[in-house]
Parts: sequence; structure tokens; C-alpha cells
Amino acid sequence: MLLALLCLYIFLLIVLSVYRSKQTKEQNARNFLTASGGASAILCALSLVSTIIGGSATLGIGALAQKIGTAAFWWLGVGAIGLFLHGLWIARAIRSTGACTLPDVLGRLVGNGAKRWSAFIIVVSWVGVVAAQFTALRTLLTDILPSSQGEVLYLLLTVAIVLHTAFGGQKAVLRTDAMQTALLTGGFVSAALWCLTSSSVDWGAIDPIPFNDSFGAWDWLKLALLVGVTYMVGPDIFSRTFAASSSRSASLGAWVGSALLLVFAVIITFLAMSNLSAANPLSGWLSDASVMPSFIKVALALGLVSALAGSADTVLLSAAGIVEKDLLDGDQSSRLRRLIALFGFGAVLLTYQSSDIIGWLLYAYALFVPGVAVPLLVLLLKKQGSVNKRIWLVGAIIGGALGLAGNLTGWPLAIVGVVLSAMFAWFSKTSQMENPSVIPKRENSLK
Repeated sequence: MLLALLCLYIFLLIVLSVYRSKQTKEQNARNFLTASGGASAILCALSLVSTIIGGSATLGIGALAQKIGTAAFWWLGVGAIGLFLHGLWIARAIRSTGACTLPDVLGRLVGNGAKRWSAFIIVVSWVGVVAAQFTALRTLLTDILPSSQGEVLYLLLTVAIVLHTAFGGQKAVLRTDAMQTALLTGGFVSAALWCLTSSSVDWGAIDPIPFNDSFGAWDWLKLALLVGVTYMVGPDIFSRTFAASSSRSASLGAWVGSALLLVFAVIITFLAMSNLSAANPLSGWLSDASVMPSFIKVALALGLVSALAGSADTVLLSAAGIVEKDLLDGDQSSRLRRLIALFGFGAVLLTYQSSDIIGWLLYAYALFVPGVAVPLLVLLLKKQGSVNKRIWLVGAIIGGALGLAGNLTGWPLAIVGVVLSAMFAWFSKTSQMENPSVIPKRENSLK
């Protein structure tokens, strides 16, 4: 039954992409990336949830729970805080620039050098993010199906995701995200309700306090800086804000999405803590040894697959769109489709190099956060004054270099990079009289 439903899911993805491709065939890259700016607040919220609840928020949290217990909640918890702050402080500010990608925002605020630097960092980093989603998908399918079936279905599903994204663009992604959010909600909620009434759950092992000896205040701060900030300032979050019909819809969508993330953080952590003895606490519920009823297993499996697919398509679209718009200075949806295919199939190959989901994401965040996100966040929060682009760019390069060095050495250099890039960005914002490198006024805001 599960195999048949997964095959139906793949079929629906392809059908929807073909249908949407007729509507996006003549679009330029900007409209292809933003769905022509017509998404409602609810559609944005559902799409944000589908995008965020991916490999790290499911299988990754399961593995994390085995190491730090209920503190694994914070992987999504800091994201919910960051997303709320995005709606409060960031959404209106970035829409007022008239941009359509994160590097485009920096190009309008700082200059062309900052745009190209941020585009390069995001593209390099987001290869790891796409690989993390596909790695989680492969791990899940090979866990719940016989190995040969799981491998074949993994390849079929990744091809469907890539084609769906390349042909349908943001319009197709937004609508499949809503469907995927419904599927993952049904799966996770039904599994959690069954666990609440099951006698097989060891309640004594579940500590309701999300801090412990393995995860303290310093660990929370590092997680907030390296993960939470990406929910305030991240290309995938920005893509939903640019797709919204208005600034109000963008902010409301972020706030609703933030509330839903907190609910999912509790549910996923609870499911993981209820099954710590499994090789992976989340996918372990789907094994033959699990006492969970078959119909709930099927619902949870569809929810997990939907969560991973819903993250992968958005990440692919963001990365490829940044190459087209900000590195190639183009506006061709046809070339953008080819770039999506290139990124997607490259990420499939990377999944055979490493199965460390959280590791892939921390690699990406350690580059992106100190090199792009934090210095941009400082500019958006410190609204007064113009920008000295040389000072800002030096700080961003130092931050990114330290993040890369931290990845290579294992030392906490990414945190040092965050502090230094924030300082440079802060001092780059000067008065008009003091700054010889003045950036032109922003374009008219979006509606």
C-alpha cells in the first residue's frame, strides 16, 4: 500500500509540474521565482512550513534527540523565533527594495560587489542544503522499504522533484507545498496522538525541560546564531516574502508559520523521545519492529516524504534563481530551468558521499551566516545612514573565511566570524556626509 501511494505521489508531482509549465513557459526569471507576487498569507505560511520541516527537522532532530534529549526541540524552536522576527522587522524592509532575491537586496543596499559575494556564498552553501534534503530522503526510503525498492524509489522521487521544480516554478512549488503541509500534518499528528495513548511509550525517559547537561545556554546561543538567524535572513524565507501579494501578507504568513513551527517542534521532539532505542527515532516508527498500527505508519511515512520533498524543491529554486539573476545577470526562465536540473542532479550524486544530515546543514550555515546573513541583518536593523560598501564587504569576507576555516578545522571560528562581520557591518553604516561610497536611493516598494 505504501509503495502504491508513493508512486501516486510521484505521479501527481509530475502532472502538476506539466500543468504549471504551460502557465510559466513565457515568464521571465523574476516572475518564475516569485509566482508574479500573488501568494496569500495562508499560502505563504503553509509553504514556509513545508520548506522548513525538512530533513533536519525530522530525521535530523531524531538523531539529535539521541544526543541531547528534549533539547533537540530548539533546532526548530530557534527557527520559529527567527521566522517571527522576520515578519516583524525584515519582510517589509526587503520588499521596499524592489528586489526578488537575497543577493539582489544586498546589491541595492550595498552594491554589485556585495551582490556577487553573497550569491557565490549562497550557491556554495546551498549545495549542502539540497544534499541534506536528498540525503534524508534516501535514508528514509531505504529504511522503510526493501533496499532495492527504496533506492529505485529514491531516484524516481528525486527526478520528479527536480522536474516538478524546473517546469512549474514558484507557482507549482507554493501549491504543492500546501498539499505537502496537509500530508505532514496528518501524519505527524496522528502518530503523536497514538503515542499519547500507547502503553509502549516510556514516559520516564521524556524530560519536558529543553535544557540539560548536554545542551546549555552557550549551546543555545550558538544554535540561535548559526541556525535561527537563517530564518530571519535566508534565501528560502526571502523567496516567500517576495512571492506574497503584499507586505502585510508576507508578515502575517511568517507569523502563522512561526506558530505552526512551534507545534511541529513539540510533536517531532515527542515522537523522537518516545523511540530513542531505534537506529533513527523518527524513521524507526515505520520499521517492522514498531508496534504502531499500519495505517498510522502509512500516514507518517507520507508525511515524512512530503516534508523532505517540500524542502528540496524550494532550496533548488532559490539556489538556481540566484545563479541566473545575480551571478549571470540574466532573466531567462529557460536557462533557470536548466540550472535547477544541474543543481538537483548534482545534489543526488552528493548524497552518496555522506549521510550526515545535520553535518551538511551546519557546513552550509557556517559559511552563509557569518558571510552573508548577519552583515545583511545588521544593515536591515540599523536603518539610519548610508553604507560604506568597502567596509561592509571586508567584514563579510572575513566572516565567510572564518566560517570556512571553522568547517575545515572543527574550531568554533564561525562564531568569531559572526561577531566580526556584525561589527564591520555596523560601522559601515555612516552618515551621508561621512560616507564617500553612497548607494542610490531604493526603488519604489512593492505593493
